[in-house]
Amino acid sequence: MATEEDALRNPDGDCGQEFEPLLDALPIGRLSVDRENTIRQWSKGAAAIFGWDAHEVMGKPLRNFVDWDRARDAAADPAREQEVETTRKSGEPVELKLMHLADASDETLILAADITEQKFLERALLEATEREQRRIGQELHDHLCQHLLGAAFAAKALAGALDRDGSPHASALHDLARLINDSVTQARDISRGLHPVELDSAGLMSALQELAVRAGHSVRCDFHCKKNILVRNSIAARNAYRIAQEAVTTAIQQAGASHLTITLSEKNDSICLEILDDGKSEGELTREPYGTAVRTLRYRAQAMRGEVDFHFKPGSGTRVICTFPNPHE
Repeated sequence: MATEEDALRNPDGDCGQEFEPLLDALPIGRLSVDRENTIRQWSKGAAAIFGWDAHEVMGKPLRNFVDWDRARDAAADPAREQEVETTRKSGEPVELKLMHLADASDETLILAADITEQKFLERALLEATEREQRRIGQELHDHLCQHLLGAAFAAKALAGALDRDGSPHASALHDLARLINDSVTQARDISRGLHPVELDSAGLMSALQELAVRAGHSVRCDFHCKKNILVRNSIAARNAYRIAQEAVTTAIQQAGASHLTITLSEKNDSICLEILDDGKSEGELTREPYGTAVRTLRYRAQAMRGEVDFHFKPGSGTRVICTFPNPHE
């Protein structure tokens, strides 16, 4: 008895015809190509996504209509859904989620879902979050820090006046001034975490160095970067920094780490960011692989066309590795 999968793999059979109306009703493009990448099937959904009708494409090379090289590269692992970018007939960019099903007759069926709107909303949410973090960080730096600094100067001046008068309360005011100065330092650290140094081409190195210094207030944290690494895409730099920041925070607050190492390296046109901790406990980045934190970091990695992986080994700690391309302009 034929199954629905058989219908997908054999669209010309009777069972395929039976499921044709159902498949056409789904918001999914369905197309197939032979060994020479010649189009053999083009559904109404594919026409809606790409803009070309079936009579315009049937029997012609797919590369004439779709950026097949990118799609083919993305399909190297057919067990996973892949996301690619291409253009419609109108020239408008479109983002797709692809699934490739190999047929016994050497024909490949491709299911394509249009995720352009979904990806736009994801990026918009992430950018809105970044803007709000930067705004709060700037407010802390420009207003609260300045206000606290003014209070520290006033306390110091009053303590000096009491010193001259021989008052026994002078030492208490000196202590108060020191506490306020410490508060200024802490507020600046929080501000820099929310709004790191300007991420120009060399900014990621500086931001990671500052992150290591701030983390060093709680645990030992080392930053290693053997040579100057210039990240040419500011969005990629910002996402890489946020991944490192989340990994460091999780290591300190959840894993009980006492030593962290942040390493930034480059090989060919690929950058590798690695955060290693010696925490004895497992944090949410490895304990909850489908949790919000992991999904957010994976999206950040995808946004810069990279990957991020999380590994916990009892007795050794957690390793977070993010790799992403850094092509020449």
